[in-house]
Amino acid sequence: MDSKQLDLVLLIDDDEVVNTLNKIILRQTGLVKDIQAVKSGSEGLQELANYQKEDRWPALIFVDINMPGIDGWEFIKLMGEQFKGFKGKSIINMLSSSLDPRDKEKANKSTLVDGIISKPLSHEVVIDLCEKYYDL
Repeated sequence: MDSKQLDLVLLIDDDEVVNTLNKIILRQTGLVKDIQAVKSGSEGLQELANYQKEDRWPALIFVDINMPGIDGWEFIKLMGEQFKGFKGKSIINMLSSSLDPRDKEKANKSTLVDGIISKPLSHEVVIDLCEKYYDL
């Protein structure tokens, strides 16, 4: 990994517009080399399986809470079951358009989730995460 950039960020959100906005914001920070976006929890799990085969792992993962099919919480549960060693490799943040206090509480209790963020991302949030976890 370059000393001033994260190698890979994975966005998981069923809303194409939100994914596009988040990609733009991530690019504008200049802190990320590669940004991948998928539109479902099942696609997210498939991407992680591909990354694992390549021995590559996203530094940051942003997961929408409310998605059809596999929602954000189910994705986190399945990820924890299927990819045992990921926790030291990725910072996982849940994304929500409404910060429901129950979701905040669930995120705070989860050993797999590092935080919960209001959508869309902001430059400040991305920069704060990079500084907090990766000293960028």
